[in-house]
Amino acid sequence: MGFIPWDNPDNIVSQETEKAVETAVGAVCLPVLFLLSVPCNVLNMAVFWKQGLSERINLCLFCLSLVDFLHVLNRFVVNVDRLRPPFTEDIGPVFEFIVNNRLVGFRTFTVLSGFYSMLIACERCLCVVSPLRSQTILKTRTTAVLLAMGTVLIMPGSFLVALRWGLACVFDPDTNTTTKIIYTSQFYAQNREHLDVLTFLVATLQPFTHVTVVLSTTIVTSVKLKKMASWREKTSSCVLSSREVALTRTLIAVSVLYLACSVPTIVAGTAVLVLPDFSLSGRYYNFGRLCLTMLELGSIINATFNFFVYWSMGSRFRDTLHQVTGCKLSTSIRYQGVNCLPGNTVYSVHQVTRCKVFIR
Repeated sequence: MGFIPWDNPDNIVSQETEKAVETAVGAVCLPVLFLLSVPCNVLNMAVFWKQGLSERINLCLFCLSLVDFLHVLNRFVVNVDRLRPPFTEDIGPVFEFIVNNRLVGFRTFTVLSGFYSMLIACERCLCVVSPLRSQTILKTRTTAVLLAMGTVLIMPGSFLVALRWGLACVFDPDTNTTTKIIYTSQFYAQNREHLDVLTFLVATLQPFTHVTVVLSTTIVTSVKLKKMASWREKTSSCVLSSREVALTRTLIAVSVLYLACSVPTIVAGTAVLVLPDFSLSGRYYNFGRLCLTMLELGSIINATFNFFVYWSMGSRFRDTLHQVTGCKLSTSIRYQGVNCLPGNTVYSVHQVTRCKVFIR
């Protein structure tokens, strides 16, 4: 006896549970993150633009913020149907328009974000391992070419993969209702072998490569930076300036955030390949959709919280943000064991704020 995907008795998760989680994420979490992420990424772009895109790391971080902004905007539009009461319509007119016009390919922004994160991790690793060589190999123009080439190579593949999906209407005789579901298209049935290979490259191999490279380069960078810090204590000198060290630590934190949000994607993508029943047409349809929902939430979190990493760990970022917005920082500064409030005057090497400290 055949079963429609979401009513299969072998499903690990019930349809009611999957719908409840999907509604909570689509109607509550994503809109809140959208309202937070958009201004954060706009501020990121403004800061890096102000600092100058002639610096290769500023160019990379500006592009990462731009792609994260577009990714969040795209996911909000895809989920906008869920914002209408009773907040459960996951396939409404907007989503139907997106699928029918093959606009699902804009999901590629999350893959581009991974590629840019990988490039940033590699750049920082090269700067720490071989500072002098990095100045020769990775110039700003070279970095711009790599960013452009990655974008051109990744985006078309994602739009071709989008041809794999279509909308199908399923009639349930027990309830006498018709439901729209995402299903494999006729184009996929005619070109299954080629699209399966392309889907593997775009949806599994590329993210797996990005995560693997970011993980390995982040470990190498962290170990090398720790050794340099120990060596600097003994010799009172260092190849990298204090500004470069601070920047490297900030970018390591960005990489860790990316890894935390991306590793589950790799696990789920591998599970779909090994266990076809986790697909949108398999026995574990509900669990597969639940995983996709949580992975989407993870990608939005990653695209949102980079701003807070920059702000909490980057004094130069905070300075430039102050110039862009005209808002004074409200954080207190600890200087030589003394808590200095923003109203005091502080003398520091970087002259971020000026504070007078009386030492008797």
